[in-house]
Amino acid sequence: MDESADSDSDGSLSDGSDINVNVSDNEGFSSDTDSESDSQETQSSLCTLDSQLSDIGDDFWSSDLHDVEIAEFGEDHGPCHTLDPKDHVYRYFQLMLPSAIFGKIAEETNKYAAQTAESTGQPDPDWVPTDETEVRAYFGLWILMGINQLPDIHMYWSDNKYIGNQGFKDCMTRNRFAMLSRYLHVNDNSTQGAPGSPQYDRLHKIRPLITSTREAFKKYNKPGKCQSIDEGMVRYKGHHFARQYTPCKQIKRGLKIWMCCEPNG
Repeated sequence: MDESADSDSDGSLSDGSDINVNVSDNEGFSSDTDSESDSQETQSSLCTLDSQLSDIGDDFWSSDLHDVEIAEFGEDHGPCHTLDPKDHVYRYFQLMLPSAIFGKIAEETNKYAAQTAESTGQPDPDWVPTDETEVRAYFGLWILMGINQLPDIHMYWSDNKYIGNQGFKDCMTRNRFAMLSRYLHVNDNSTQGAPGSPQYDRLHKIRPLITSTREAFKKYNKPGKCQSIDEGMVRYKGHHFARQYTPCKQIKRGLKIWMCCEPNG
């Protein structure tokens, strides 16, 4: 990863970014800290709290201390699937990312390739439409790259027997992998709202993936009685409008996510 990404103090994204937005100093995530937006949210929350407190009658509060009865938690909770703990990890992976999302990615990738050819007036002679099976294999290679890490992507297809990965070569060619990376899309660009409008979604490009995983998490696991909401950082040094800088954290630069946690994870 190029360390020069740490010095993008102007907040603008590179031309190669998949987001293609310019973030001004007055927009959210415009700097390495989000203190201004946090302040605005805090003021809004305080105003809401004051409004709620004003609606409470004088008999709501009491100086008499007494035991509080809490209803017993009786909801069913835990995993909601039929898989066995001994089942292959890939079956659990399918629960989180069902086949439909890979079919969606294949469809949008083919659509974007066609849109690109139409806009340029010159179809790509090397492009061949993809399908769900190939997209699934493509993502599988990316996961393997996280396990077997090499300095450059092209090295996985090296003819050097000590460097190249035969599994990658058997899965797809290097040129095909590069072609899929060029046209890969999860959502239709033409359905994005205009900047500044209520329909504008800064995560439009990956919205179907977010929606799919959220639905899967709700379907296959029901939270229990004890829960904790906390924030976490995913290490990231690339160009992205949501990247934050928190010098007091172990992971100083990355994407902040909010997590709903239980005692077992």
